[in-house]
Amino acid sequence: MKEGLFWAALGKPSEVMPFLRGKLLDNGLGEGSRRQLQWLLDELERFYERVACCGRVEERHVRAIKSFHRDIVSVIGTDGA
Repeated sequence: MKEGLFWAALGKPSEVMPFLRGKLLDNGLGEGSRRQLQWLLDELERFYERVACCGRVEERHVRAIKSFHRDIVSVIGTDGA
């Protein structure tokens, strides 16, 4: 996810999302967890687009990515996957 932050800063936020979606959504999650994860990934994509508009990575962006990571791990962990 941090790599996606740098891709976004380079103006290419969409480069990393297909990979993340494929890796995270195609792993046998239950329907509820899958919906939550889809929502989080949609939010992450919008976040990457905002970073792309900024054109640089700031400390607040790194903190936000860590928060996304915690949320995603939490969803996957509660599903038992």
